[in-house]
Amino acid sequence: MRKIIILLPLLSWMVMTGCSIHRVDIQQGNLITREMVDQLKPGMDKRQVQLILGTPLLRDPFHHDRWDYYYSLKRKNTPLERYAFTVYFMEGRLTHTSGTVHPDGH
Repeated sequence: MRKIIILLPLLSWMVMTGCSIHRVDIQQGNLITREMVDQLKPGMDKRQVQLILGTPLLRDPFHHDRWDYYYSLKRKNTPLERYAFTVYFMEGRLTHTSGTVHPDGH
């Protein structure tokens, strides 16, 4: 009986506050924005690309001329957002890119 008396105020408080739990946005990977991609130019070396985009999340040991950047964002009550962006090199120089970038950069 004593436990019920102790727990009653806690339960009442939880009911009155709606048991709301603060959930934070969860971001993973490299956020690549349109502004970053616009700075890329064919012929740039890998160091220049890395200065703009950051270190790639994946460097495939079988494809040295391809860097993959992934980004995901999970916000409260919304579906998971996923973005993948790939840069391609030939002989250490940027040739082209593909993929999607985060629309607003936030």
